[in-house]
Amino acid sequence: MTDDAIRWQLADTGVLTLTLARPEVKNALDTAAQALLLRRVHDAARHPGVKVVVLAGEGGSFCTGADVRSMGAPDPDDAIAAEHGHSEAWMAAEARIDRLKHLARAAQWLHDMGKPTIARLRGPAAGLGFSLALACDFRLAADNAFLVTSFSKIGTSGDYGGSWFLTRLVGASRAKEIYMLSERIGAAEALALGLVNRVLPDAELDAATEAFALKLAQGPTLAWRAIKDNIHAAATQTLDACMDLEARNMIRCRVSDDCREALAAFGHKREPRFCGR
Repeated sequence: MTDDAIRWQLADTGVLTLTLARPEVKNALDTAAQALLLRRVHDAARHPGVKVVVLAGEGGSFCTGADVRSMGAPDPDDAIAAEHGHSEAWMAAEARIDRLKHLARAAQWLHDMGKPTIARLRGPAAGLGFSLALACDFRLAADNAFLVTSFSKIGTSGDYGGSWFLTRLVGASRAKEIYMLSERIGAAEALALGLVNRVLPDAELDAATEAFALKLAQGPTLAWRAIKDNIHAAATQTLDACMDLEARNMIRCRVSDDCREALAAFGHKREPRFCGR
């Protein structure tokens, strides 16, 4: 596998597009591609020039999940895998659990990084692709997009944090139904359930996603980080803890260059020019 499996395209605007580029298998990710995705997302979180991350699939699919042909295969970039290959020691359950937990951090980085993340969805977002889509802050979908968990169809339970993300979006009972029955959720139903933010004609999806990402990239990125921090805390923390966090983040933003610039721009009736500080 080359680095082309997960393409990195960083625009001058600060919008990074990570493209899952295995169209011959509808962007299903083998073990090596999953490892590369983790590195790409980790680099995006740390790169000072990246303001917004767009996760997309090449061609007519977002991602149909893990490439089933690679299940149980070692990661060629992993030192332990290189030493043991397909030996019984490597294939032991605990080693495979550790590897999956490591690879699944890609979803955690998409969720946790202090930058807005957007999934651009067309065609299927299935299995691993379903989880990656839900890990992002926003999901813009073409009218031909659909989501499906797929895991139960091959006798598995799911990974990459999908059950955590889904439960917070739709509640426990509906999440169980979606995972157990593994029925397709079309774009219109996904919008009604709150699984996607917007549904657009397929021909308009790319331009709409670019405009959405650019609007975020041109905004007060320091404030975006704080807003994301506040809302994530709201899912698990007490009101008192959230109000404490809000106060800290509010004052940190209030003394920032971005806030001073926004107030000055307001006074002069012009658009602010944010710098992310």
